[in-house]
Amino acid sequence: MELGTIQTLYTFETEYSADSVEWCPHKPHQNLFVCANYQLIENEQTGNSSKRIGKLLVFLLDADNGLKLIQSMNTSAILDQKWCHNKVNDSSVLAVATADNKVDIYQLNEQPLELKLLTSCNINSNTPENLILSLDWSTGMSNSGKLEIVCSDSKGSLHILEFNDTLNLKESWYGHEFEAWIAGFYYYDTNIVFSGGDDSLFLKFDRRTGLEPVFKNKSHEAGVTSFHSNSTKEYLVASGSYDEKIRLWDIRKMKTELNLIKMPGTLWRLKWDPFQHDKLLAACMLGGVHVVDISAEQSEIIGSYYEHKNIAYGADWSYLDNDECDKHVGKTGQCIIGSCSFYDKLLCISKVDFNT
Repeated sequence: MELGTIQTLYTFETEYSADSVEWCPHKPHQNLFVCANYQLIENEQTGNSSKRIGKLLVFLLDADNGLKLIQSMNTSAILDQKWCHNKVNDSSVLAVATADNKVDIYQLNEQPLELKLLTSCNINSNTPENLILSLDWSTGMSNSGKLEIVCSDSKGSLHILEFNDTLNLKESWYGHEFEAWIAGFYYYDTNIVFSGGDDSLFLKFDRRTGLEPVFKNKSHEAGVTSFHSNSTKEYLVASGSYDEKIRLWDIRKMKTELNLIKMPGTLWRLKWDPFQHDKLLAACMLGGVHVVDISAEQSEIIGSYYEHKNIAYGADWSYLDNDECDKHVGKTGQCIIGSCSFYDKLLCISKVDFNT
């Protein structure tokens, strides 16, 4: 398929470096998304970086009014964020991983439409200079009342938090020798957790058997940076690495990957599409943003986007359906994505056309 099937609808220059985009999954706010920022502030006396600050930006996408920033909050630097897949007490809630060793929970309020901080959890107050690098909710395919978050940190540790009005740390354990770049639940059984680290290890844990990994995979040729469990195809998960390869896995037999896709750049984030769950959105840092179709026998890149000139860290699918996408005229396509890049401080909203 000819590349270039992803076309820009809107762009926005962020004040700080942009590293994460997450669309709200819930009606009636599927046209709302958040963009997270991370900025190092230098010490004027020493010239060294001494403080990490951030912003949490809330946007609305409207066919009549375009892209509109409706809220901007000053925060600690943000490294990852995820909406809970299910509403909590009939509200959408957002978990945010920060550079000051915390996970924050925000609730989306209706009038006015804005995020409000609900609760925070300091992961480990005895560990200075610890960054929470990634997080994932346990709710990918569960409507149970048990809400858990797994997160990973810059010291190589993993943590399980439980959210029930307040956010509490349940357990922590050492996972990786260097930074634990990514952690995520296997949505079909959230006793199972995966993690990837700068030590190039891809680990599988079963919390019922203790805190040692039940499987260590050493296939990745560099640090493991991304992971996502497929919520409709049992046993299927995806991982990505600095080695510029996406690997698809059957978690029952992880000695060899099901498929390996060479990408144009190092992987940072992977997201299964929320519709057919047979496409991956990949943020490839200096290598652009891409859509990969895994439905065919040989997985292939079916769309590429190169508007980000300097480290595309964030990418996410919107949950807007085809009819809602059609309202945004001027570009053809069946779905809308958001992406952002770091040093050029650029947020892009684009249409993806699968029929090109």
